[in-house]
Amino acid sequence: MDMQNLSRRRFLLASGATVSLGALISACGGGGSKSGIARVGLAPDPAKLPTAEVTDVTLLRTATSLEYNAIFVYEAAKDAGYLSGDAAKLAARFQADHKEHAAATASLTEAAGGKAFTDPNPRLQSIYVEPALGLIAESDDPASDVLALAYALETLAGATYQFYVPMLREKELRGAAMGIGAQEARHAATLGSVLNPSRLVSSQGLAVDAKWREEGDASLFYAVPSAFGTLAPVQVTLGPADSRTTVNLETPSLNSMVYEYLDGE
Repeated sequence: MDMQNLSRRRFLLASGATVSLGALISACGGGGSKSGIARVGLAPDPAKLPTAEVTDVTLLRTATSLEYNAIFVYEAAKDAGYLSGDAAKLAARFQADHKEHAAATASLTEAAGGKAFTDPNPRLQSIYVEPALGLIAESDDPASDVLALAYALETLAGATYQFYVPMLREKELRGAAMGIGAQEARHAATLGSVLNPSRLVSSQGLAVDAKWREEGDASLFYAVPSAFGTLAPVQVTLGPADSRTTVNLETPSLNSMVYEYLDGE
């Protein structure tokens, strides 16, 4: 076989392969594109995310949603009968405070030209709150665990308002955020004393014994379970003794803020 015939046979084979491949592409693609070039399969255009600016209304709606997260937890604890005595009274008082805070931030939202949000924060509810309540339901000490979760939520709320103050454009809103955030911080400090009644420290940060406590030294105060005023995630460990689980609660970030466009979903 001479070189001329070999080259001719290779050309014909290559041509046949090209035709077969072209038929396959045409069949899979169901037609060509506007450019006339066929493609394998038809991929839908990617959905475009809506443009979402973090406005004062967004921050207020997100703050309101955190209040409803706390309201939900205190209500769930009451319905399950986890708390009794002074702890139950304290939880009821804090829940009432959160209802007032939610009403206040909702009113501020409407005054700023937005629509008030009146539900728990969807992302925090599904990722943190509901799993945490599931762990508490299986706990050997649900009363302590629900107080620990409440402490974490109060700390988270205080940190969120602290974080939002410099982000708010209107100075009147900054003042309101500082006032509510201070109350959330007091809630957390009170729950810290309930969770750690024996952890009393002096003004110098030294641990003291029961005798000093009984003498009523005014320089003594309760220690809270973690660093105070931090914006870092709040860790809470919950669940049955043989399988305790640590949950990290974080201040709302861009993917958990309650934008107004979410109302249309």
